[in-house]
Amino acid sequence: MGHVRGGPAKVAIFSSGLFGSMSGGPVTNVLTTGALTIPAMKSIGVRPKTAAAIEACASTGGVMMPPIMGATAFIMADFLGVRYIDVALAAAIPSLLYYLGLFIQIDAYAAENKLSGLPKEQLITLRQVFKEGWYYIAVFVFLVWMLIFLKRESHAPYYATILLLVINQFNAKHRLSLQRFKELLFAAGGLLAELAGLLAAVGLIVGALQVTGMTGTLTNDLVYLAGENQFALLIMGAATSFVLGIGMTVTAAYIFLAIILAPALIASGLDPMSVHMFLLYWGMLSFITPPVALAAFAAASVSNCKPMETGVEAMRIGSIIYFIPFFFVFNPAFLGNGSAIEVIVVCATAVIGIFLISAALQGYLVWVGSLTGHLFSLPSRALLLIGGLLLALPGGGILPFTHWQLAIIA
Repeated sequence: MGHVRGGPAKVAIFSSGLFGSMSGGPVTNVLTTGALTIPAMKSIGVRPKTAAAIEACASTGGVMMPPIMGATAFIMADFLGVRYIDVALAAAIPSLLYYLGLFIQIDAYAAENKLSGLPKEQLITLRQVFKEGWYYIAVFVFLVWMLIFLKRESHAPYYATILLLVINQFNAKHRLSLQRFKELLFAAGGLLAELAGLLAAVGLIVGALQVTGMTGTLTNDLVYLAGENQFALLIMGAATSFVLGIGMTVTAAYIFLAIILAPALIASGLDPMSVHMFLLYWGMLSFITPPVALAAFAAASVSNCKPMETGVEAMRIGSIIYFIPFFFVFNPAFLGNGSAIEVIVVCATAVIGIFLISAALQGYLVWVGSLTGHLFSLPSRALLLIGGLLLALPGGGILPFTHWQLAIIA
């Protein structure tokens, strides 16, 4: 992707998505991959705040990217009483749609601003990449094999890590010395201490709510306030998830929400998997949404730009993530829970809809050209946005419209 228009920005999507699926932490993703991708984006003319926003959005999306999805997927599987692979498969379609929206927006931004890619002579060959890093892919394949085929979710990360460390010792460039091994232990210890502190705090809150019986009371109060209206309950759930997600890790926020909010939403008749995915998505939206926007602020520090401006830009570039959770709650076919025809129809209309939404937001439609700079630019972009949303919305679920009716209105 490096040589195509806006190449470094497109590379950021793939690198952050793949790395994020393993680390599970948006801020960690930004500080790891962003140190490479943000300067590369700026070198081809991407504005500093836009480069930081692209990296923040791509890094945040990695949390929901199968096959690994960080620690949260394993906890979700435990809550739902299903296999880990069921959660990973359910997350596949929404995460791919989110990254598709990012990709189209970046392509439109590059076309509108006439950004080229990196010169071919600056790019290393694919053969060289595989020669130097084949063992990363080998360990990744081994990990996925243990997770999906052997179904050894609790042991897979340990065996994969051991294999990676053993293979690494045969690589002269990356071999661990005694000093680097000490640094590895200290880094791992720091992460475990941080995780233990977070889980202890969340455990105390959750334990107090359960012992006092407040969990059931909060659930009943939400249902009562919503008047058993599913749409009102979803809006309240989204707002609560967003507020609780501010400043907490994705995993900690999800655990809290799964105990407090999930029963109320499921009691209203919504699909359990859709509800838990909905809470996961809205719990992590605070990473790219001001006033906190931790991922965007971390990216701004790497890009040397204003944090709040970066947060606002990240909201615009990652805006599709605000709609996707409602899509799969309205119709669980988005999570693969439906007939093959239903899944294909909702995915096909969503792809077209996201294509139009992204074009409207960036002001550039592929095969048409720029949508800005004329008298009807704002009305035409607004209509394109509304039409795209209607196309992407799935009919046949809790919405009182069929796919055909929504498509005709669109």
